Amino acid sequence: MRGPARPPGDRRPRRTLRAARRGAAPAARAPPPLDIEIERTGVRGSLKTGGEARGRRTRSTRRRQDAPDLPRRPVDSRTVGKVFRGRDGKTFRPSLFLTLTLDSYGRVRSDGTPVDPATYDYTRAARDALHFSKLVDRFVQNLRRFVGYDVQYFATVEPQRRLAPHLHMAIRGTISRTELRQVVAATYHQVWWPSTDRVVYSGNRLPVWDEAAGENGGYLDPETGEVLPTWDDALDAIGLDENAEPLHVVRFGRQIDAQGVLADSADSRRCIGYLTKYLVKGVAECHEAETAAQREHVDRMAEALRFEPCSPTCANWLRYGVQPKNARRGMTPGFCKGKAHRREHLGYGGRRVLVSRKWSGKTLADHKADRKAWALARLAEAGIPVSNPADPQAAYVWERAGPGDPDVRPTEHRLLLLINERIQRRRQLDAATQNTTSELSATAEAA
Repeated sequence: MRGPARPPGDRRPRRTLRAARRGAAPAARAPPPLDIEIERTGVRGSLKTGGEARGRRTRSTRRRQDAPDLPRRPVDSRTVGKVFRGRDGKTFRPSLFLTLTLDSYGRVRSDGTPVDPATYDYTRAARDALHFSKLVDRFVQNLRRFVGYDVQYFATVEPQRRLAPHLHMAIRGTISRTELRQVVAATYHQVWWPSTDRVVYSGNRLPVWDEAAGENGGYLDPETGEVLPTWDDALDAIGLDENAEPLHVVRFGRQIDAQGVLADSADSRRCIGYLTKYLVKGVAECHEAETAAQREHVDRMAEALRFEPCSPTCANWLRYGVQPKNARRGMTPGFCKGKAHRREHLGYGGRRVLVSRKWSGKTLADHKADRKAWALARLAEAGIPVSNPADPQAAYVWERAGPGDPDVRPTEHRLLLLINERIQRRRQLDAATQNTTSELSATAEAA
């Protein structure tokens, strides 16, 4: 039931009016003395030393009863697998090429379209695709704990014909198929998010934004004017419920393909080529819809993903009566700009190529130094002089300039100089390597 109408000319915020109708005006709470003293010292940022401080949310790590237990072994610091010795005394260390897929959502034809679209579980397919990256992380974690060493991998994620993502992973070292099946069967990821079983707001009846709702504003019920629960409030309610169930549990399917690979063999070259092609190949280029049935399958999958929340900050949470994390004005359910909602991604918004940190034995700084050394070497071979700040024999001494240095040019001028220098270096490197870079135009006509 609505309260009395607002008197003409009353411009007070709606939140103040609701509090007045309840008989309690909103009062500003004074910050704790410790916060005041810290602010006087010049410390920046959000200070929460008082009652507003929120501790880290934790949840029980007890395994699910429907998942088998996974033995855990001490993990060594080594990153390579076991070394085998042949009868001739030659040693070799085989690797593994692994393919993992998701479970079935219904029978499909050879072109990936469902036999019966009415019974095909598009909701579960959409949620599995949204959280597939978390499942891959959990699998790697369980695999390292099970085999007892820091497994290194190079993996790619691609969609199958049925549009479900699956994983291709090159693993340094060999693992038996029996052990892989154990790890896959024991791997799952639980999504502890608010329930999306009941649609609260739809159509033209959507939550409205109010600057007075919360510290930075918030969303209200369009009829009652009540403030919607925040993201933290919704998660706290799940934590207080002893009988709460996760929104979704994602697992791998039973199909596992593991192939042993030896170094410098035809199989290794084939696997490397298969993995590295996804460095430049987009998701939409994998399987193009050619028939009407395939286009309808894509449409149904995209529609299932349209209102499915992709992250805590997704605007679709408003549809289910919860304010997204870091809510802001202008959010509308069904129009989230997240990558997972785009038709060319179909739910998977993570990285396509996954590489472990110790796969190459080098850090990112090492790779950057290698690329720079290679470019300088090619320019030197072509007789093109390049000033290197790290050269001890250079004619200039480089030092970092402060913000108040009078010799520092304006930011716009420096950016233009850097762009011009980058274009010149690119042309010089192309001339040194005899590799022509295509000219790109910023105008649509030339492009």
